Amino acid sequence: MEDGLRMQLGIIKAMELKPNFSKLARKYGIDRRTVKKYYDGYEGKTKIKE
Repeated sequence: MEDGLRMQLGIIKAMELKPNFSKLARKYGIDRRTVKKYYDGYEGKTKIKE
C-alpha cells in the first residue's frame, strides 16, 4: 500500500499537479491526512531500533 501510494504521489509531484487527497485516501483505504503527510515528505519510521 505505501509503495503504491508513494509511487503515485511521486508521479503527481513530477507532473506538478495538485492531488485530491480524499480520492487517494479512498483508493488506498487510509485517512486523507495520512496521504497528505506522505505527500509532504514523510519517510516513515526507521526499520532498525537503536
